[in-house]
Amino acid sequence: MSSTTSIATRRRDFTWVQRAACAGTLAPDRFYPLPDQSEETQAAKAVCGSCPVSDECLTEALETNDRYGIRGGLVESERIVLHRLSTVGRWEEERVVAALNGRPVHLSRQERHSVSVIAAILDLDLRIWAPVLGIGRKRALTRLREARAQLEKRPFLLRREQRIAAAFSPEPTAVAA
Repeated sequence: MSSTTSIATRRRDFTWVQRAACAGTLAPDRFYPLPDQSEETQAAKAVCGSCPVSDECLTEALETNDRYGIRGGLVESERIVLHRLSTVGRWEEERVVAALNGRPVHLSRQERHSVSVIAAILDLDLRIWAPVLGIGRKRALTRLREARAQLEKRPFLLRREQRIAAAFSPEPTAVAA
């Protein structure tokens, strides 16, 4: 594990795990059914369907590329498809704003780039947004330099980032962090 990964991982908030519907389950194996066990799979997915933290669970599974069991209500093959889609062309403003506020979300490459650019425009505290990207201080500073250089050379390519930056107001919890 690289030092960048370990720094970002240490800063992640895993308190959601204790609120999971599967936490403390007497039979944790039920969330690891074999591919031919469709009834068991559906039963486990039903537990995830009522879980208050299924989004956090799915995000963590996608971020860590977890290949085993049911996480966030999806089996491995479903997560693989979602992971591939998320790295292609998806770009959602809400996800970018959530990341800027320090909330853990699974971002596409385009969304990750937008976070860096907006952070550069607004000179945001990297302790809030860098852990969401899973990067350490050194890599975050490099991303900021690259974004600032891109803003100087081709600002017209970054209109949506500039629009978000103009309207951005940090959530109270992000400011206090």
